Amino acid sequence: MGDNTREVTVSTEEMAWYRVVGSKVWYFFNSLKLTLSVLITLASVSIIGTVIEQNLPIERYVETYGVKWTKVILYTGINDMYHSKWFLSLLAALTLNIIVCTLERFPPKWKSLLNHKPQKFDPRVIEKCSHHYSATLQGSLEEAREKVLNVLKRKRFRVAAFPGEGGHGLYAWKGRIGRFGSDFTHISLLLILLGAIVGSFAGFKDFKVANVGESFAVPYEDFSVRLEKFWIDYYDTGQIRQYNSLLTVVEDGKDVLTKQIWVNEPLYYKGVRFYQSNYGVAWNKVEEAHVAVIRKGGTDTLNPVKVKWGETKRLPGRRYSVKLVGYTADFAFDEATSTVFSKTAEANNPAVNVEVYEGGKLVSKPWLFIKYPGIFPAIPSSDDDLVFTGYKGVMYSGLSVNKDPGTNIVWAGTLVMAVGFFLAFFVFYRRVWVHIKDAGRSAEVRLGGIINKNNLALEKELEDIIEEIRGEGERQETRG
Repeated sequence: MGDNTREVTVSTEEMAWYRVVGSKVWYFFNSLKLTLSVLITLASVSIIGTVIEQNLPIERYVETYGVKWTKVILYTGINDMYHSKWFLSLLAALTLNIIVCTLERFPPKWKSLLNHKPQKFDPRVIEKCSHHYSATLQGSLEEAREKVLNVLKRKRFRVAAFPGEGGHGLYAWKGRIGRFGSDFTHISLLLILLGAIVGSFAGFKDFKVANVGESFAVPYEDFSVRLEKFWIDYYDTGQIRQYNSLLTVVEDGKDVLTKQIWVNEPLYYKGVRFYQSNYGVAWNKVEEAHVAVIRKGGTDTLNPVKVKWGETKRLPGRRYSVKLVGYTADFAFDEATSTVFSKTAEANNPAVNVEVYEGGKLVSKPWLFIKYPGIFPAIPSSDDDLVFTGYKGVMYSGLSVNKDPGTNIVWAGTLVMAVGFFLAFFVFYRRVWVHIKDAGRSAEVRLGGIINKNNLALEKELEDIIEEIRGEGERQETRG
């Protein structure tokens, strides 16, 4: 780029306005400053996207960062950053930058490599090479030429011959494809960016919380997933080794697939992956609650009754029955809407909601608190009261649900990038000039070469070539 100079210069005032604008736009996207700026910005925001977990429910962000910062996160789209317009704009800018840089540099490079062979051989080129050597071979000029050709071909050089009066010229080359290492890298980046954009528009990322025995619908798909079981494996020391979920895919009302998943071992079905993300104790449901009868104003309680979720159970020795219908881990009450909610997911103030029946008649529906027993009478017009003494929580499994149709494109780009790196760092474009001239009963061989990078490798290779040429001469003398 920049090797050709225009003989006619046209001032910007004489150019059409659209050509001026076009040249400025082209120059902008051909800028190395743009490349560095976009890459640094993408790296910085990707760190933010890694620190701030994506696609969580809003209440999780409020719990972690507070209301003020949650508003900032939602306004800037950081909660779903990789699908936000500004992030996709950065990807588009980088894509255009790579395309323009490739179009700017590839055609001249391709043309120079196609026309790399000289039209005629000039021995003076050898003296201008940074590495040049000479040797004397016994025998005729043709014999020396054959010896040199054999050595170059063993070294896997391609050779072009230039006959001349009183001597021969040879031009040898190999590793031309190494010059395209950067172009392969550019193509790989385009494929990776294309995969990311395809994944952003045609894919989705979601987060689901599932309790054991419950099912959830998969977004944009015609099947659902049921959590059959959740359990934790421990080391002998008591530390957590891994947590597991047993998932069943349900399609058209039938169980079609069941698989155990854990961290780094997802379930894959119809392009959707289900990853084990986290776990915890449900804040809005319990497996069973322990409810006991107490005399109002007293402290002695009867044996607690274990009431399962949704179950109606008779209180021993009493005419009342209780049904467990609600739970909240950190009880709070909104007076404006008269609704109960949990301030946090932690069991800071656990409470259960029960329905109390006398015979088959509903007489009350109180909230019972572990920390504040008897704060609200549970059974009206009775000397008996109810207290909440304990519970068994329900473990939930947090699942990341991900569909990314651009994954295969990204993998293809990664493969192309590996090829580009290999060509760029291990395949070098080497050119060697050899001049063989008659020296009476012997022939004088002079050679020199250049390389696009790694001069030490070229120096060693040329030394090996000249030593093999000399060895060919010594073997010829021995045979003679």
